[in-house]
Order: sequence, then structure tokens, then C-alpha cells
Amino acid sequence: MDIQRLVDAYIIGLGDNADNSSLRQTLINHIVKGDMSLLELVQALGSYLASEEAGRRSKGAHVLSDVLTELPESAIPAQATTRLVQFFCARLSDATCVPHVLASISALQRLSSFTDQCSVDVLRALFKEVHVQSFQHSTRSTAYKLLDQIIQSHPQVAKMMGDDTVLGFAQMLDGEKDPRSLMIAFQIIPKLAKLVDIKNNADDIFDVVFCYFPITFKNREGDPSSISPELLKSSLRAAITCSAHFGEMAIKPLVEKTTATSQSVKIDAYETLTAATQTYSPEVFASEMEVLIEQIREDVVMASDEKVVNAALDTLEAVYSVVSPAAPLTSSAAGQTPEIDETTTSLDYVLKDAIFQLTAEEVKNSDQVGKLLLAAARSSAYNCNVVSDAVLPIVVERLGSTEVLTLRRELMDVLNYVLSASCDISRKAECLEADKDNLLNIYRLDASVPLDKEYSFLHITRLKGITLLILMPQFLDKNETSLALQTISRAAIERNEDENVNKEATHLLVQLSQSNPDQVQTTVLPMFFTALCEDMVAVHKIASLLNALGAIGVAASKVLLPILDGLASVITTGSLALSHYVPTLTTIRKMIETTAATTNGDTVCPELMTKVVAPLLSWISESPDTGHQNQHSIVVEIAKATAAVFSKLDTETQGQYLKPVFDRYSAIALDPDNTSDPLCQLLPLYSALVCACTPQTKLPVEDLSRYLGGLASAALKTTSAVHRDVSFEIIAATINKANAGTRGELTKSVLECADKVESGVAHILLRHWLARALVNCNDKAGYECVRWLLGQITQGSMYSTEAAEGFNIILGNHDWSVTPATHGVFKLLSKQRFYATVVPEITSSFKSASDDKIKANLLVVLTHSVQHMPKSVLMSGIEDVVPLLLSAIRLTSGSLKAASIRTITMVVLETPDTLMSKVSSSIIPLLIGSLTYSDAANTVQVRQATLDALSLVPEKYAYSVIHGARRDVLRALVKARDDRKRLVRADAVKAYNKWLNFGDI
Repeated sequence: MDIQRLVDAYIIGLGDNADNSSLRQTLINHIVKGDMSLLELVQALGSYLASEEAGRRSKGAHVLSDVLTELPESAIPAQATTRLVQFFCARLSDATCVPHVLASISALQRLSSFTDQCSVDVLRALFKEVHVQSFQHSTRSTAYKLLDQIIQSHPQVAKMMGDDTVLGFAQMLDGEKDPRSLMIAFQIIPKLAKLVDIKNNADDIFDVVFCYFPITFKNREGDPSSISPELLKSSLRAAITCSAHFGEMAIKPLVEKTTATSQSVKIDAYETLTAATQTYSPEVFASEMEVLIEQIREDVVMASDEKVVNAALDTLEAVYSVVSPAAPLTSSAAGQTPEIDETTTSLDYVLKDAIFQLTAEEVKNSDQVGKLLLAAARSSAYNCNVVSDAVLPIVVERLGSTEVLTLRRELMDVLNYVLSASCDISRKAECLEADKDNLLNIYRLDASVPLDKEYSFLHITRLKGITLLILMPQFLDKNETSLALQTISRAAIERNEDENVNKEATHLLVQLSQSNPDQVQTTVLPMFFTALCEDMVAVHKIASLLNALGAIGVAASKVLLPILDGLASVITTGSLALSHYVPTLTTIRKMIETTAATTNGDTVCPELMTKVVAPLLSWISESPDTGHQNQHSIVVEIAKATAAVFSKLDTETQGQYLKPVFDRYSAIALDPDNTSDPLCQLLPLYSALVCACTPQTKLPVEDLSRYLGGLASAALKTTSAVHRDVSFEIIAATINKANAGTRGELTKSVLECADKVESGVAHILLRHWLARALVNCNDKAGYECVRWLLGQITQGSMYSTEAAEGFNIILGNHDWSVTPATHGVFKLLSKQRFYATVVPEITSSFKSASDDKIKANLLVVLTHSVQHMPKSVLMSGIEDVVPLLLSAIRLTSGSLKAASIRTITMVVLETPDTLMSKVSSSIIPLLIGSLTYSDAANTVQVRQATLDALSLVPEKYAYSVIHGARRDVLRALVKARDDRKRLVRADAVKAYNKWLNFGDI
């Protein structure tokens, strides 16, 4: 083996920028096998490493670095490590070799034979010989990483070297500008501060670090080595706040930064001050306390940006938690305003202004004052006592002497903030117990909420206060708590001119159900269930009751089952009026669907099946005709809930439930003449259970192919739409979940049975459902069904309209058949394939068609197809589709027209240049025409979609492009502001303002 020849070839390759990977691997293999040693490699490189030419020395170091970086630890003898380290430390004085020498040392540093003495030698050489800032970023980064690695693996070395480590690092960092290097350097500083007493050199390290604050930069998109600005900021913040020795130097400039005009700088300064409270001494903050609190008050009162306000309040709370004393404060006499002494406490900076505001004739900025008091009070139990003791007597006295509604609300707002602090620190302020009677008198637990809208804002504040009294630990007794909960409950369900009262009360009940579920269960739920079953209960009250119960159940898992069980019970026992069955079942269904979709849905659903769904199924099965005019809606709601729960059960449990269901319903489903049987109306329950099965669950039938064929035959012959739809749903779900081989046989069997029955509209629907089952799993037979349907349209079949409308079945949503939630099989890119295959055929057929009816039906198909496409798919080839979408806006109505407008809106949002030539001449006139509410085609849905599109246009196009249409748009929007629907009027006002200001300078 000729080592020198390999080395020379490697050097030549470096000069030619060739790929040396094979040569490198050869050298490594020889060393690993023992054919050569590292010493022999160094000797072979001797003429290069000792050359007087800088370039040759650099290439020699490069070879050694490449080999060491990939050489396994077992191939490097322990005794060689020390010699190599000494060699490389000596080479650090050669600036030409430094990049490769640092890489070599980093490779050696990972070895167990790299001793503490090696670390000492490396650090001393690094600090003495290498002027880090004179090198490129890659070398600087390697130097920082090497130091970081040594600190982590040999912390005792950094600690032993002490000041030398600190000063050496400060010298390395001084002048660094690259964010990637700064990130590593900032992360080193807390580690150093933890290991080394930096007291003697704190000013040196602080000077080179704090000069970067505040740090801002834009990361480069697409650069994998780029770092996030937020991560760099947090690393700098950690560096600045890692040592108490930085406190005296940092606090004043940080406080000054809070006065910056830039909101990001303000937030950064506040967040850094908040972090500093964990390490800086209280005395450091005390020196700047007055200036800091004044700035915080200004930022909170001005409230220019919510993020700034939150950051300022967090700082206030954090600072007060460290500067205020922990000793108890003697409470003021009840009902007396405490006299504030200049030297009493640092809380005076907040309290003095708050007391001034609260005692003024007109309370200004009550919300901001309350937030400042809250932040100060919840910083500690002691501070909570101080704030409560100072504020409570003033508020109580003023509330007792005024009847002005606005003033009472402002005072109660402030009081609520103070009470909230006692809840946050999980212990009530000492003075509150003495003022309990005053608080109960202020909030009046047993008083109802007036219906007058004039009083609603005050009583919303009152309800919030009552909630705080409940949440305050051990403040109210059991009877008082029950009374308070009843008051909030009544506010949630009783009719009020201001619906915000009902919403806020419901929100408060949700909050209480999360923190006090047992109290809500024992007090609120019985009250609600009783109200639900009252005679002649108003519709609005039922809606409020169900809304509150639904919100509470979804938010608090502990009361979910009692609520669902209670609602199911009032239905199955006949306690509920017939007219309330559907909304109650809808509430049950929504709660179940929300719960089933959570991460613990698999755990909860078996119990829901046993205690909620099974009783409802038994009830509806035993009395299939409830006498309700919306009987079908009742069945469908139960079926939806059943599918949501049943889909979460395991295969074995599903099989146990299916056997009795098939025994009860399969004969009816297979008989087309049983339309008069009451159980025929319950077939959606049968469909929901079958469709929600997992692919592994075996249906209890002997011959699946024969069973599906029988369903198809019965569906095509029956006169019952329910029977027909249920059969198609089961057929589609079963075929979709079958394996590829079985799927073809089942499809063939279904179509053969269908061919034996006289053609009708049901044949069209069968093809739609088969297409749904097969297209979504990328089965080519699905596209045969699609082409058959398109043929019916282009040939002007008597069922062409039904064929077009049914395309919504193929890709649209369904409650339980072929859906992701019920284990439907959806192959990757199935929608992309449908779009690429079907849309070009629709476009071609539209262009060649001469019959207006055929064109209209093709537009219906197109609209149904594109509205279910992902945005990324739709944008591909959109240029060919836009003309057809514009035609669809002209020729369709209702939901189809709205879907076309929404698709155009998406194009405007994503690729506005695509419509540049059409927006003023074609699109805007069509949109204006779609705002006329007297036209039956322009439903509320259409008008809202149109206003959304018009609002977007001025944002995406220059004034020069659309200025010609501005006057016509404004005229149309003026009329739209008088639309019959409130939601449309609100959208019209927003759009009008955008167009009115469009083009103004």
C-alpha cells in the first residue's frame, strides 16, 4: 500500500475541487483495518503540513480533518489523542490551518480519551492564538461549538479556568454579527454563568452581550440553516438575565427600552424584565421602580396594542412578586380609606393612581385601572391583601352612594378585577371576609336580571362578580353558592332584550363547570332539566337551555355524561314536549360528535353507547311512530349520534350490536313492498350502524354479494325514498371498505341486479353512490360510473338533471356513509385524480354542446366538482375552468351559485393575476347582479358570498385596474345596505367602506 500516493491524490483532488469521498473512505478503511496508523498518515502529510506555502499547509490540515471527522472512535488509540491535541493546539497559531484544525479538534473532543488536560490545552490555545472574528462564519461557528462542547462535556475545566474562560469567550464574541453564530454564543453564556463566578468580569461579558439588545433580523426563506427571530430573541434574553451580576448594568437600559416607539422593542424589553425577576436582586428593580411603573401604566392606559399591554402587565406582576415584602399587612379599618405613606410599600406607585381614579367624580379608564390592580394583587398573597384592603372600602362606599348606572358598572369592573386576584392565587384576601356582607349586598345573589336592555351591561358585570365569589375559596357557604348558581343559570336561559346577557351567563356557567363540576351538577343541571320539561315552555327558552347544556357538556368532561343521560331520559320517559324532540336530539348529537372526535373518544364512546345511544335506539324502536311531524328528522338525529359513537367501538363490540340489528331490519331492507311498515322509517338507524363498522367487522350475512344485490334490487323497486337512500348508503360503504379483489365482485353483483330492474331515476342515484364508493379509493370502476353519468347528461337523457345534481353525492359530505369518521377508505390523491380526469371532460363537453339544458347541467356538475376540491388542486389549470364558473354564476342559483362565487373568490385570493383581464369587465358586473335580493336565485347564501368577493377585490387589484367599476359597485352596495337580512347588511357596510376608501390618498 502506498500511503503517500493516496495522500498526494487527495491533495490534488482538493485543488481541483473533485469528489474525494472514495479516497477518504480508502484512507479510513486502511486505518480501521490496521494497515496504517494515524501517525503514519501525519508523517505522509508532513511535507504539506510543514510547507512554507500557506495553501499546501491548509490542504494538509484539510486531509487530516476529513479523515478524523469520519474515523470511528475505536480506530483512534487513546495515547494518540493527547499527541494529536498537542499537535493541533500548536497549529492554531497558523491562521491558514485554523478552519481545519478546529474541525479536527471537534472530532477528537467526542472521544472518551479526550481528557480534562486536553480541554485546558485547547481552550488556552483557542483564546490565545485564534482571533475568531477574522475568520468566515463557518470557522467562527465551529469555534463557538467547540467551546460549547467542552463546557458541556468537561464543565470542571471551564470552572477551573474561571476568569480566563470568561474573558476568552468575551474576546471571541466581540464583534460577531452572524445570527447563527450569535445563537450558539448566547446559549453558552447561561452555562458559563452557572459554572463560573463571573462577578469580576461581569461588565466585560455584559458589554459584548447587551449591545445586541434588542435584536432583530429577517430569516431567509428556504434556507435550512436559517434560525427563527423568536428563538434568537429568547436566547439573547436568557443570556442577559442569566446572572444577578448583570442586574445593576441591565435594569436601567431595559427600562429605557420600554419607552421605545417600536412595539416589538417594547414587548422584548418587557419580556426581558419579566425574565430578569427570576435572577436579579430586588434592590436592582427598586431603584427604577417608579419610572418602570409609570411607563407600564402609560402603555396599559393607551392600550395601543394588546400584546404590549399583556407584556407590560406580566412585567408588573413579576416585578411586584420580587420587590414587595412578604410580611402581613395590618388591614385598614373596614369602610375607611387607607392612608398611603410615602415610604410604606412599592405598591403605592399603582395604588395612589388607582385611589385617585376611584375617588374622582367620574371614574376614567376603569378597565385599565382594574388590570393594573389585578397584576399587582396576584403577584403574591401579601400584595393581594394590600390591594384589596386599599380598594375595597372605596368601591363599597361609592357603590352605596350612587345610582348612576355607568359609574356603578365602572366601579364593579374594578372590584371584579380585585376579586379575580383572590381567585388566581387560590386564597381570598383577609379583608374580604370582613366585607362579605357588603359584597353580597353589591352583587345581590338572589336578584334576577332585568329585561331592560339599558341595565344589561351592568348586570353582565354583576354576573361576573357573582362567579368570582363562587370561585373564591371558602367564601360562600353551600346555600349561598346554590343561590348564586341559580341566578347565573336564570340569566343564561331567561329571555332578555340583550342576548349578550344570555351568552355571558352561559360562558360563566362553562367556566364554573370546569372548576366546580360537582356544584354545577347538583344545582344547575336539575334546574335546567326541570325547565326543559315545563308545560308551554317558550321556544327561545328551550334554545337557551340546550345551548347552555351543550356548551357546559363539551367544556367539562365530568358533567358530560350526566347531561347526555339527562337529555336522553327526558326524551325516553316522555317528559319532553313533542315539539322539542328535534332540537334536544340535535344537542345530544353535537355533544356526542364533539366528544367522539377528541383524543379520548375511544375511551368515552363505549359508555356513551351503553348509557345514551342504546336507550335512544330502544325508545325509537319500541315506538317507531312518535306522532311528530318531523319524525324523519328525529330518526336521522339519532342515527347521526349512533354513527359517531358506533364508529369508535372495537370490532368485537360492533359485531355484538350488529346481530340483533340485522335480525330486526334486514328483512325490511330487502323487501321493496314493506313501505307501510313503521320500521321502514327507522332504516336510517340500520344504515348508520352498518356504515360505521370498521373494515374488519364482518356483517352477519352468509353471502355478502347476494345481500348487496338484494339491497340494490329492493332500492330500485321501492317507492320509499328513505328505503332507497338507506340501501345505497349501505352498498357504497360496504364496497368502499372491501379489499380490491372483493370490491370488483361486489360492484359487478350490484350492477347485474340493477340491470334486471326497469330503468328509472334510482338507477342514476345508484351510479352516484357507486362512484362515491369507488372514486374515493381510486378504483377505475368508479370512473366508469362517472362517464356513464356524463353520458346521460350529454345525450340529453330524461334523467339528465338528476344525473347532474347527484354529482354532489360523489365528492360531497355525508352524515355516515363513506366518510373518514366512519372508516371510509380514501386513497391519497383521489380528488386530484378526479379533477384531472373529469373536469377536462366537462370542459370539452361544454364547448361542444349546443343545447342550453345540457350546458346548464354540465355547469352544475362542474360546480359540484370544484367546490369539494382542495385549494392546491383547484389552482392547477384554473384558467380553463374560470369561464365555466362565470357561466355558472349566470345560469345557476342558490347553493350552486354561491359555490361558484366562492370559487372565484378563492382564485382572486390566491392568483389574482389570472382574472386581471376579466375582473372589471365580467366578474364585477356578475357580482353586482348577484346582490339583488328580489331575484329568487340570489339567496342569502349567494349575497353573502358576493359581498365577500367584492370586499376582497380592492385588496388584490390596483386602482387603475378596477376604477371604472367603482361607481357601479358603490351604488349596488348602497342598496345592499338596506337588504332584508341583518347579516347581509353588515357585510355590505364592510364592503362599502372598502370601496369608498379605495383609491383615496
